[in-house]
This record gives sequence, C-alpha cells and structure tokens, in this order.
Amino acid sequence: MLGVRLDPELEKRLAMLAKKTKRSKSYLAKEALRDYIDRLETQERRRQETLERWEAYEQTGEAIGHDAMVDWLESWGEDEEKACPTIK
Repeated sequence: MLGVRLDPELEKRLAMLAKKTKRSKSYLAKEALRDYIDRLETQERRRQETLERWEAYEQTGEAIGHDAMVDWLESWGEDEEKACPTIK
C-alpha cells in the first residue's frame, strides 16, 4: 500500500479526469505510475545497453554501420520497434 500526497492542483485534475472517464482516482493513479515506471525501466535498460556497447567498442574497435543505426532509430516509438542492431 502506498499513500501519496498530491498538491491541490494535481488532485483537482485527477478528480476531474476520474469523473470524465468514469474511473476511480486510484485506478488512474495506478495506471499513470505503471506507465511512468515502464518508461523509466526502458530508459535504464537502454542506458545499460549503451554502457555495455561502449565497453565492447573500447575493447574491439568494432562499430555498427550508419544505415543500420538510422533504420533502428527511425523505428523508435512505433508499435513494432526494431531491435538494436548488433555487430555480426
């Protein structure tokens, strides 16, 4: 169980959204927290992958080609985001 104190303006916005969507404030808060934590976990996973790739590059000097990287980056935010390219 978690208790969270909201400032009055945020509490008001949450209450209005709950009323409009016919959802409880707890439901909306839980969904918002789940989405936020998912985003942070994704960012942390990408940060860790970046550090691992940098260490590998420092050891081998091998790199991924520009076109492969652009293709991957352009897929970000899509439903079917592509996996990060790897050195073959």
